[in-house]
Amino acid sequence: MESVSGEMIVKANRLVQAKMPLSRVEHRIVGMLISQLDRDDKEFSFQRLYIKDLMDQSGVFSNNLYNLAEGICKSLLEKKLEVKKYDKNGKREYRGISLMDECRYKEDDAYIRAKFNDSMEPFLLQLKKRFTMYEAGYFLPLGSKHSMRIYELLKMREDISILRMTVEELRDILGVTDSYEYFSQLKAHVIENTRKEIREKTDIHFTYDVEREGRTAKRIKFFIHQGEEERPEKPKMEDRTEAPNIDVMDVFLSDLTQEQIDALSQERLDKLHERAAQQAEQEVPNRSKSVKQSVTLQRMKTLWDNLQ
Repeated sequence: MESVSGEMIVKANRLVQAKMPLSRVEHRIVGMLISQLDRDDKEFSFQRLYIKDLMDQSGVFSNNLYNLAEGICKSLLEKKLEVKKYDKNGKREYRGISLMDECRYKEDDAYIRAKFNDSMEPFLLQLKKRFTMYEAGYFLPLGSKHSMRIYELLKMREDISILRMTVEELRDILGVTDSYEYFSQLKAHVIENTRKEIREKTDIHFTYDVEREGRTAKRIKFFIHQGEEERPEKPKMEDRTEAPNIDVMDVFLSDLTQEQIDALSQERLDKLHERAAQQAEQEVPNRSKSVKQSVTLQRMKTLWDNLQ
């Protein structure tokens, strides 16, 4: 599907994974504001959010624009985000952040003036690495807040085509920890509905596998596809003459949960790969590149498991 807008929404990955108790309309408002930002700026300034644009995007109409604008301002000023990460020593860190610093509206104006909280700067400005970028024209038309959140998560891992996370991580991000008691309900009412809408309205779609321990769903592995692409079938062993070349880093990351990926710095990942590659070279010095890659991957997994 073609995007209806060329404006981009760019967020730090930590913000994509943050717990954000926003409604569908609030997600659209925040998305519209973010799409206006110049991410090379060093600080926030006031932005204009035109009431007509908001009504067009949200489907909310009112003859009393003052009451509508006042309600939007109050709602945005009450919103807080919960950001979780790991420090360099692997310790969990929690941050609660107010979304907006100020919202203004004067009767008969055609717009709201809004400014993000300065604490949001690391998540929206001067982003050099670990950020997610997608077109506002795909995001804003989504009709469900769950579709919006899952779309963001999928775009975050679009480069490796796989997103793996625990069921509890997904529930926490979507704000449904106390809803859908059984996984079958979460699957039917959230995941499947989201899958249909994302396929119909955006530039990607997804399939998924559920990883279980006994009968309990523990993890979900999303496979991210472009256009009409589907997950290819694994080639049969008898059809192989040699192991295929693989991207060791991508395959290794695809087996980690999102929480584990966030705790793994690029420097640590590079050192892990370097050490595993050295071990593979010592073990199979005269074998083909694909064999060495396969051994490197196995050694990376072993080294990682030993660190846990």
